[in-house]
Amino acid sequence: MKYALILIIIITGIIGFIIFSNINENIKEKNHNDEEREEYEIFPGDVAKKIENKDDIILLDVRTSEEYAKIHLENALLLPAQELSAQMLENIGLGEDAKEKEIIIYCKSGARSKMAYDIMKSLGYMNIKSIAGGMIHWQEDNYPFTEAGEHNGQKIETKITNKIIGPKILFNKTTHNFGVIPQFGGKVETKFIVKNIGVKILEIGEITTSCNCTTASISSASIQIGDEAEITVVFDPNFHDEPTGVFRRTVFIPTNDSDKPEAEITIEVDIDEDR
Repeated sequence: MKYALILIIIITGIIGFIIFSNINENIKEKNHNDEEREEYEIFPGDVAKKIENKDDIILLDVRTSEEYAKIHLENALLLPAQELSAQMLENIGLGEDAKEKEIIIYCKSGARSKMAYDIMKSLGYMNIKSIAGGMIHWQEDNYPFTEAGEHNGQKIETKITNKIIGPKILFNKTTHNFGVIPQFGGKVETKFIVKNIGVKILEIGEITTSCNCTTASISSASIQIGDEAEITVVFDPNFHDEPTGVFRRTVFIPTNDSDKPEAEITIEVDIDEDR
């Protein structure tokens, strides 16, 4: 009886160890997946730490002056991506002497900052990074060091027209609230309808999201005049640790609509961690 009890204890311990190891492996795998990024990217949290530690970095905002005025990172320089050139970099103080300085580029989602990264890399800038997920990711995770107001340097005007002369994107809705969903209940999905109300074919680029817990795909990347396509957005509530309460994730849709070159739709979620 004594030996049988000892054997039961040993077997129970082995089973417990195996279960615990599997749980740890799952957590590690999730964390590994969540930490995936491109070589040219840097996470918003890492940039926030650099700012907090007063590291010698230069922040370069490559959005429009209107976007900058609404909210931007503190002390960031402004140079819209479409205006980026060697001469313009020189004009804002980022000429030859800045090519080895640590420069961190950002836009709204990371698309324009990737374009700026490529240009600056070709011009010989060696120590540059693009913020993964851009300003949207920064705001979603509530990092500090932001401010509002116009740039105090050279102001670049953006031409605006109300006349439809090309493709024009329109959504049936721009946000979807999943409400409270169970953490362990599996993935949830919703669909958005996108329509081309313009006078030329609407082309959709590579769709990205502000976080790996969210994925999105479109039924057709080329939408004829007057036609529609369906964007499917999938959220995994058990992909990794998420904020408590209601939070938002954003889907970025590059287009050839001149008024909305980077359209976006959002989902809102509240996870029940006990289910």
